[in-house]
Amino acid sequence: KIEYLTVASEVDFILLDHISIVISGQKSSREGERKDLDILMTELRSLIQRTGVGIMAIVHIKRRNDSEAAEGGKLRLSDLRGSASLEQLSDFVLGLERDQQGDDKATMRLRVLKNRLTGKTGESDLIEYNMTTGRLNLKEELF
Repeated sequence: KIEYLTVASEVDFILLDHISIVISGQKSSREGERKDLDILMTELRSLIQRTGVGIMAIVHIKRRNDSEAAEGGKLRLSDLRGSASLEQLSDFVLGLERDQQGDDKATMRLRVLKNRLTGKTGESDLIEYNMTTGRLNLKEELF
């Protein structure tokens, strides 16, 4: 379907929300979910190379024994849930950090985890969710 949209309908950008739904909706291979994710990521990477389409895939993070991630802790590439192919085949990885237990639950920190274009990583911006409009607005530029 993504290839059809890209080629026949000339779609330039796809938001794939959520990548695990794609995996759970397919007949699983004998090797398990991680292998299925490797195959999907390789197919998506190949599609990007062939067509030039941009794909943003939403991915959950792993559960940790500590509550650091739920309290706005610093994300790492290794926190991506699933397969290492997510970090290896991606050109750009952006993390959203939010303290779900704090006073300011509407503010999120953007963290660039991977940047194949320039290599610049780290904290990017603070954004704020507006409950009235349903939009994310820039609160502060960090880099």
